[in-house]
Amino acid sequence: MNEIADNAVVVADKVGSIEQHGIDPIPLNDRHGSPFELFKLWVGANVNYVVIVTGAFALSVGVTLVQAITAIIVGNLIGCVMVGLTSIQGPRTGTSGMMTSCVSFGQLGSILPKIPNVISALSWFSIQSVVATDALQKLFSIAGYTSHSAVWTALGLVLLTEIIMAVYGHATIIAAEGFIAVVLAVLFCGLALFVTPHVSIQQLITFNQHQGSFSSWLVAIGIIASYPIAWTNFASDYSRYFPPSLSWKKIALAAGLGQFVSLALCEVIGVVFAIAVGGNLGNDPVSQLGHFIPTWFMVPLLIAVIFGGIAANVPNGYTASLGLLALRLPMTRLTSLAVITLFTVCVRIIIVYYSAFFDAYQNFLNYMVFWTGPWAAVVVVDYFMRNGSYLSADMMTWRGGRYWYKNGIFWPGVIAFTVGIICSLIFSNTSTFASPIMTHILGWGDLSLEAGIISAGLIYWVMARAHYKSGEFVVAHG
Repeated sequence: MNEIADNAVVVADKVGSIEQHGIDPIPLNDRHGSPFELFKLWVGANVNYVVIVTGAFALSVGVTLVQAITAIIVGNLIGCVMVGLTSIQGPRTGTSGMMTSCVSFGQLGSILPKIPNVISALSWFSIQSVVATDALQKLFSIAGYTSHSAVWTALGLVLLTEIIMAVYGHATIIAAEGFIAVVLAVLFCGLALFVTPHVSIQQLITFNQHQGSFSSWLVAIGIIASYPIAWTNFASDYSRYFPPSLSWKKIALAAGLGQFVSLALCEVIGVVFAIAVGGNLGNDPVSQLGHFIPTWFMVPLLIAVIFGGIAANVPNGYTASLGLLALRLPMTRLTSLAVITLFTVCVRIIIVYYSAFFDAYQNFLNYMVFWTGPWAAVVVVDYFMRNGSYLSADMMTWRGGRYWYKNGIFWPGVIAFTVGIICSLIFSNTSTFASPIMTHILGWGDLSLEAGIISAGLIYWVMARAHYKSGEFVVAHG
């Protein structure tokens, strides 16, 4: 079949029109786009204030400035490489990342990673909404709107914008992210220029100089890497419209590099910002902006925080809706977005009354590592073992097709995933969970991310080889 040109307009996926596809494999006639779209998407989705806050987390474990910056580089290299590699399945399958799970877990077995995927997507959507809502509420305060209803008005406006963009779907999201990325990058660089004069070279050099250790540095790497790793189960959602003939290397590079550039920039800003305020942005990070920002710049910066949160959150909402559909629940994509909105309102109520955003977010990042790393390892190893060959129609077939395997379960994937999670827990040393092995026997660091990825990938490769040798993985594109 002839493939659609990169710049062609596809009716089913058109900017400003509601996307017509859900988790169904994208027909070849609707395939379009180029890898550069992924670069723009991941820059737009990750130039935001939540990422700045994530950079500040590196300091919370007691590392020096140099250790924090190197942890940002190493952690993002690990995480962004995985994002790039989990983007390459989309063009070959034409469906979402979590639907691809049925290939390496079995139709029934894939429920195991799909459930935490939905929980994580819903949680990300709620977390990003908190920061955008706080910024809009601050903007209301500057304008004189300070009543108790301000927080709920702000939440309503933020959610309405996010849900509308998620309803319009893939093409609209890609276009919006590319535009927003440029504007936000300029404004956050402006934030850095205002903060830097308030931090002396001596203050930067001596910060945590008596606390920094190799163990703390490993923990910081885990915190930093957990942010991009959390996007891996979403990655193919945005590459599934590409023609299957596109080079997997170009796709992986575009996605991984776009995310790395944006994360590294914002997280370094976050480190300097945190040092300037004493090392911790607290449970209301938006309020810290007032320490250094002149009034005339505060308004555009708050607007940047709002749109940055929305830009990051629209992909979360879109992916959460696809995740709910992947669970084969009896609902449409629009119904799933309504469920997501209700969940976010509930989370916001909890945050308003308990004011524990910083701690909740840090624990959430730590939790993400335990399952996303092993899942990503299994999916990536599976791709290369089968040389990127899939039967897309069989992915949609419940109780039948090649991917039903035996009783709906492909045991190499399920076992590798489970062992990967166990290894992540065994080698964890975070505020969420500290393993006795790491705290009392080895006595240093956090290797949960590395242990989960390596163990899951290796076990899957060993156990799935028999199927590969028998020709199980050598199939034509569906």
